[in-house]
Amino acid sequence: MSKKKLAKKVKVYSLKGSAWWGIFLFFVLVFIDQATKFVAEAYFTRPGAREEVPLIDGWISFCLHYNDGIAFSWLQDAGAWVKIAVVVGTAVLMALFAVFYFRLDKRRTWLRWALVFVIAGGVGNLIDRVYFQVWDTASLYGVRDMVDLSRFGFGICNFADFFISGGAVALVLALLFFDRDALFPVGKYKTMAKEYELAENAKEKKVEYDG
Repeated sequence: MSKKKLAKKVKVYSLKGSAWWGIFLFFVLVFIDQATKFVAEAYFTRPGAREEVPLIDGWISFCLHYNDGIAFSWLQDAGAWVKIAVVVGTAVLMALFAVFYFRLDKRRTWLRWALVFVIAGGVGNLIDRVYFQVWDTASLYGVRDMVDLSRFGFGICNFADFFISGGAVALVLALLFFDRDALFPVGKYKTMAKEYELAENAKEKKVEYDG
């Protein structure tokens, strides 16, 4: 294929037929997060329930912990305004990620799915922070965590945390290998990078010619 044909073939971004899968996945992930939190809370708060249920004895267990801070209970003792700032900041950041997602070329699959996981995880924990009003210093509740990974140095987590962590790893991999703008693009992303570069060069030449 000639450079001219490649340049014509490339679109800066395309949304047709691509956003609905991401929206569907977002709601599925948020549902999983909230459902697991609901089940853990219902089980561990019922009369006679054990405080901890081992999954892998001595390594991973299920429990219930309310975290009114952020990761690793950081800012747990912070003032109300700090916690409100965390809630607002999280909401704004997730909204920005969502806008970025909708503006991405639908062929940048890896990056798009990574963003969906991060957004779903962020929104899942945000729901808990707002519902339990973590900024209220008299409240005994917070983000519901139920998977104890403290023996691995990760503390007590929930599925939203797993989604955020998995999405963050995928974002790093996208920035390194699996995206058009990756540092070391591979496979189809290498081809996309070349096509995009040709399209941008053609656009610049057209501007210069028109000018």
